[in-house]
Amino acid sequence: MADETAAMMTPARDILTASSCGYGCGCGCDDIGESSNAANSDAAPAVRTGVVVCLDRGYPLVRLTTPDNSSPALEVRAQHAIDLVKNAEVRAAVGDIVELELPPGQDTPLITRIQPRGPTLVRRSLVESQHEGAGKHIEQVLAANIDIVLVVMALSSRPPDLDYLERQLVLAHDSGAEAAVVLTKADQCRHPDRDLAAIAGCAGGDPVIACSAVSGEGLEQIRALTGADRKAAATAASKHQQTTAAGAASYRPLVAVLLGRSGVGKSTLVNELLGTPLLEVGEVRKKDKAGRHTTVARRMVFLSDGSALIDTPGLRSIGLFDAQLGLERAFPEISTLAAECRYRDCAHTSEPGCAVIAAVEAGHIPLRRLQSYRQIATEVAG
Repeated sequence: MADETAAMMTPARDILTASSCGYGCGCGCDDIGESSNAANSDAAPAVRTGVVVCLDRGYPLVRLTTPDNSSPALEVRAQHAIDLVKNAEVRAAVGDIVELELPPGQDTPLITRIQPRGPTLVRRSLVESQHEGAGKHIEQVLAANIDIVLVVMALSSRPPDLDYLERQLVLAHDSGAEAAVVLTKADQCRHPDRDLAAIAGCAGGDPVIACSAVSGEGLEQIRALTGADRKAAATAASKHQQTTAAGAASYRPLVAVLLGRSGVGKSTLVNELLGTPLLEVGEVRKKDKAGRHTTVARRMVFLSDGSALIDTPGLRSIGLFDAQLGLERAFPEISTLAAECRYRDCAHTSEPGCAVIAAVEAGHIPLRRLQSYRQIATEVAG
């Protein structure tokens, strides 16, 4: 532990001018580091590659590590290069793979390039700051380069909010990643069979796992779902390697992101999967057993098998941009039947020859499910 703490406290200049970046990215960092040490202060800055693990007031915390976590993690606080900010609207988000430089005479590394993103979780967010143009909507990147979204919902004495769950699943699937539903606090549910059946009915075939931090129920299923060895090596190699401008593959771990309201137990779940209380958790309210808001920033943490989890603050709202892909994947039964409708642009409201309405009338699709689809489809189209 002392060695790891010392490594994380290493000054940025010592890290970025070392003879090896320690990231195992195969991007030629070893050669760059050696040439940087040998050259004078006027030489081009050394380039390192890392993954953004946290954002604090807009300043990314970047982790430099080896693929198998065999050496202590090195983390440095960085800022965006002026050229990057001026010439691109994109900003680094948690999960982004970035390239860092440390110009001579500067102590804070600069992010000079954000590598092309894989599956990315994005929501429609309302700008509240007058300086940034209050009242307009922008795309907010919640997490980048993700493999699976764990939509977390707490079971309780109240019926589950199925409409909100479906909105979360649309957002999750629109990222291009896989999705699963994780139901926390299973030990507190009064009607588990009823609630699980209702949730499974609107999960669109995605895995549904009930878990409890008290009894340990479901935790092994979640580990199997998010573990680094859950896919064949060939699939993992093709999916979890990206190509840099130089044509070399840069490593990134299998990444799962937790999505859900405040107080549903996301941080508690992360701590249970880690096996240590790394993240702060809030007290539970006595009246409804709901947790209190504690997570204020998105943070990536690493499990012992090399996979990673991103804990996120609770979302007060789920704003959707052009989420047609997510809509189709979250409502697969409706999307499949839509191909059989008489009209290609059928809205499944009152059109003649609508296969979806026929399925509802026959009892194959619940009316509530179609009503939820219509509401989200209207928002996505607008």
